Amino acid sequence: MIITVLIIVAAVLSLIFFVLRGLGARRTLSEVSELTRQIVPVDLEAFRNLTEPSEEEFLRSNLSSAQFRAIQRERLRASIDYLGGVSHNAGILLQLGQLARRSPDERIAEAGRRLTDDALRTRLYSMMAMGKLGVRYVLPDAALQPGAVIDRYEHLTEGAVRLGRLQYPDRGGLLSRAL
Repeated sequence: MIITVLIIVAAVLSLIFFVLRGLGARRTLSEVSELTRQIVPVDLEAFRNLTEPSEEEFLRSNLSSAQFRAIQRERLRASIDYLGGVSHNAGILLQLGQLARRSPDERIAEAGRRLTDDALRTRLYSMMAMGKLGVRYVLPDAALQPGAVIDRYEHLTEGAVRLGRLQYPDRGGLLSRAL
């Protein structure tokens, strides 16, 4: 019962945080160069390592209980930071997709629709994962994993790069370098 309440509280707090954060970043992105300046770098390999269950099991078996909890909290804090970057970038790519949806070129409009859908899903999944990790921060022994956010984010960035190359053939590489 307590875990359920903690999960709900963490999810509500995460939702409030991202709604407030989204209101501040509401302006329209019109240039790819402006977009690339707003992207937050996310090291997916480091993030994947932090969320790998076998790594956690290795630490659990080789450290004392107190050491494991301290290190696990640091790992969770870093994972939550990575999820914040994923959510931020998904919000930017959501805006890019919405702009592309208005394109008269049907290929660009369709790529924009797909990017918008993927970005919205990725942002929601990252918020839910942040809630789960928030609970794990309080209860390090809880068995909650952030799910497939990393794979979803990789899929999202691939879609953004495709859209960038369609929409800006001469500058499409800027987006791929930023992500």
